[in-house]
Amino acid sequence: MRSYRSERVIKVIQATRISAAVAMAVAVGVYLWLHTATTKSAEVAVSPSDPGPHAVLQHYLAVLYAREYKDAYRLIARVDMELKKEEEYLRENESFSGAVLTLARTLASFIEYHDVHTELQNGHATVRFTVKLPNANDPTIRDLLFDFDAERLAGLTEGDLQRLGKELEGMGQRGDLPMIEGQEAWELVKEPEGWRVFLNWAGAVRVQFTAEAKDGLPWKFWPVQEVVLAKPGKSLQAVYRAKNLSDKPVTAKARHIDGPKEIADTYLQIIQCFCFIQETLDPGEEKEFPLVFRIRWDAPETIKKLSVRYEFYPIESFPGQGADE
Repeated sequence: MRSYRSERVIKVIQATRISAAVAMAVAVGVYLWLHTATTKSAEVAVSPSDPGPHAVLQHYLAVLYAREYKDAYRLIARVDMELKKEEEYLRENESFSGAVLTLARTLASFIEYHDVHTELQNGHATVRFTVKLPNANDPTIRDLLFDFDAERLAGLTEGDLQRLGKELEGMGQRGDLPMIEGQEAWELVKEPEGWRVFLNWAGAVRVQFTAEAKDGLPWKFWPVQEVVLAKPGKSLQAVYRAKNLSDKPVTAKARHIDGPKEIADTYLQIIQCFCFIQETLDPGEEKEFPLVFRIRWDAPETIKKLSVRYEFYPIESFPGQGADE
């Protein structure tokens, strides 16, 4: 079986749907598995006051799959932190909260980890294991949890939320939860504070974001973050901002141009974006425009840089209505 990082197991599910609701659902994973997962490890157990790489990775995966990214960032290696600040990381990765997080944790309690093996060498560790986790994109789970619609779930009473949690627990205990399985390999490095997860952002693709207001559009338009480091297979969020500098409402439309074109057409996927939707800003109004993108799993290592350019046009002069150039 091909070896996948844990994020890849979940993202295989994500590739099947691109709606905003599913974008919240597909990354559901472990939070409580530290107490419930079944493991068979060759590594000797360590004291909680001196956690080894296996224990640190368990905690990292727990908060990662529950989309508690602020906690996840604290467990990332310094060499990676130097390349991507916490503010950037949190902008690129939206965290779960409220009822969605509560239900995600319930699902996570049924994740199983098997055959965990840790290899140590000169301050580095490789942890390998097999993971089996609830398939949050399966219709059985989606239908039960209202397709992970955050607003609808937030409107549930405490009693309704507990009922959903108990129903999920019953499915898990009976073995009725749909599951997905994969093999994982993660790297960690030993730092003064302890073991930290090495993500190798230095080897990521640099995605350059640029912007332009065209044909006299009286808007200021710019990317909040000009460069995003993207590892293949990882869905990330980027954000643009626009401000109407005129004294009247202005309606405009955007298009994106990716490059180098042949490479971007093959390996860059814009999953959600604001292009081709009319946007109206009132005088002086400023607005954020998020987009979600990823580099395909199979992108060759020779790809080091891609560009994404968004252009906003006055609605009356938008070129090639419906064309994506």
